[in-house]
Amino acid sequence: MRVLLLSLLFVCLSCKSQKKTFVEMENSVSLDSTTLVLKDSHSNMDSTQVQIIKEEKTLKRFLMEVNKTRKPGIPVPEIDFSKDMLILVCVGEQHGDLEPSLSVLKKSDSEMVIEITKNEGVDSSNMAISTPFFLYRVPVSEKKITLKKRDN
Repeated sequence: MRVLLLSLLFVCLSCKSQKKTFVEMENSVSLDSTTLVLKDSHSNMDSTQVQIIKEEKTLKRFLMEVNKTRKPGIPVPEIDFSKDMLILVCVGEQHGDLEPSLSVLKKSDSEMVIEITKNEGVDSSNMAISTPFFLYRVPVSEKKITLKKRDN
């Protein structure tokens, strides 16, 4: 019985199809794949701002601004800027903290246009006013990235 279990375990661990699937998933990351890294309901920014962050110094500067009125402050997330960059979206004052949506409008060999849509919820006028921010991680690209804002 032990021999059968060990044989089965060996076959499962040495199966090339599992390794291939993992490699394919790793290589399938595209420029339009975004991951929400950090969000909070208070950014201390009253106006809408969108920015691409390509270095840790800029990220720390933004979080220092946010942490001026926070105790304890938000820690700096671990980002490998050789592989990833961040898109910072501060939506300004709004009722509630609805997350904006990011979509790729145009993608060519030299340029990528990302549209950021500020979503509006159903009657949120009775919710507290907040100034949320969202940090999205995207793979580093040599393409020129243009960010466009659109309000719904």
